[in-house]
Amino acid sequence: MQHLKVKNVYFGILLLLFSFPFLVQAQKWNISLKPALSIAMGDFAAHKLHKGSFAEAGFSGSLAIDYPIYKRWKLALEGGLALHAVDVAALGLATVQSDPFMEDVYIRSEAIRNTYLLAGANYTFDLPLKLHAEAGVKAGLMRSETPYQLYKPRYFLTGPEYYEITSAMDYSLALSAELALLYPIQNCYEAGLSLQWLNASPAFGFNTSSGIRVDKRLVQVLNIAFMWRFHL
Repeated sequence: MQHLKVKNVYFGILLLLFSFPFLVQAQKWNISLKPALSIAMGDFAAHKLHKGSFAEAGFSGSLAIDYPIYKRWKLALEGGLALHAVDVAALGLATVQSDPFMEDVYIRSEAIRNTYLLAGANYTFDLPLKLHAEAGVKAGLMRSETPYQLYKPRYFLTGPEYYEITSAMDYSLALSAELALLYPIQNCYEAGLSLQWLNASPAFGFNTSSGIRVDKRLVQVLNIAFMWRFHL
């Protein structure tokens, strides 16, 4: 029931994001495309078996919509996807070091997937040379998926030829802080750079021989984006 309520909120924000342009007057709202380098930080990038996620730098892409509500303030909505490969070399080394009977291990892993929907507000600052900066804070939901992984170990004595860790999914609260620098190219669009810090704390459930185990994993990234904004 808890996950059902969270999903309803998640898809409600998604519906609002894509219906937002039709709810506002023409020539006032903006749409931004933000392809980004997504840098894993903190425990998300840490090489720790029971705390870190071994995430490497990845790709993030998002669509953002904003609308002026009062002077320099804007209502902002954003939806995005981030993919991060797993450092299987570091994961394999940590796995071997944790098992005294394992000599080596080969690991195949999917990417870590995070999709997010955020809502908040932006504030605009005017700068010299036609530049302007924008600072914003948002909150919303993140859907996080751990990767499917296949392990092929080599043991000193005996052990299984292979084993797998299946993917798990969780919804969690996501927080975002962003700073963007923009320059007008034409009256209808502008370009710039954006720095976005994104944080969430999903908890994943796994079936084990002793029951369901819940692993909490921090997702913390810095997205460095090239930003295209169109005035519609």
